[in-house]
Amino acid sequence: MVIIGNGDTKISQVKKHLCNHFQTRDFGYLKYFLGIEATQSKKGIVASQKNDVDILKETSVIDCRPMDGPLNPNQKLKAEYNESFSDPERY
Repeated sequence: MVIIGNGDTKISQVKKHLCNHFQTRDFGYLKYFLGIEATQSKKGIVASQKNDVDILKETSVIDCRPMDGPLNPNQKLKAEYNESFSDPERY
């Protein structure tokens, strides 16, 4: 489980609640989760799958044709971003 937020106090309260009701472990700040590497800075979190290139090389599929994803990789995501999806079925 990944817990994110912009208030350390609230995050600590959620983690304490989870520890009281479930057997949990805290691994600290997010670095790697489900194949996604996370880098944190004061500006936000950058998610990357750059290690996937190594996996593609190991499995000899590096030259396969890529398929586009549902989101523009250069899209800046913001809390106030309200644009509707052009094709919601794709998501």
